[in-house]
Amino acid sequence: MSVDYKKFFREIPEFLKVLGFENGYYDENNHEWVTEFLPSEDLTHSNGSIVQGGFVTGMLDAAMAQCIMFKSNGEDLPLTLDIDVKFLNSCIPDHKVTSRAKIIKQGKSIVFTSANLFQKDDLIATASASNKIIKFKL
Repeated sequence: MSVDYKKFFREIPEFLKVLGFENGYYDENNHEWVTEFLPSEDLTHSNGSIVQGGFVTGMLDAAMAQCIMFKSNGEDLPLTLDIDVKFLNSCIPDHKVTSRAKIIKQGKSIVFTSANLFQKDDLIATASASNKIIKFKL
């Protein structure tokens, strides 16, 4: 199921466009938020062959935040307090990556999330984060 991003954003934020955002939807069977990106060579180092780790982190962070926003029906705005990323494989440009994010535990003002980033069925990176919740104001 695809999500109408106008529910959360007036338009897709520029940073998501920079990351190569293509789609986001909720996988009801696995209770995960799925986000798809197509990172460009502009996000690379090493002569254009490897996507820089900060951009990989941004994709994971964005997926976990979108998961929180989706689950709250667009009412909660997550502010990342901390994020822990483990890089397991290189991410190459111009090939789709898919992040699968989920909520681990949710309190009144803090939400703990995790996400995995895949490319061509290879696990590229994993992340966990703590998020402070504020109410979203349009």
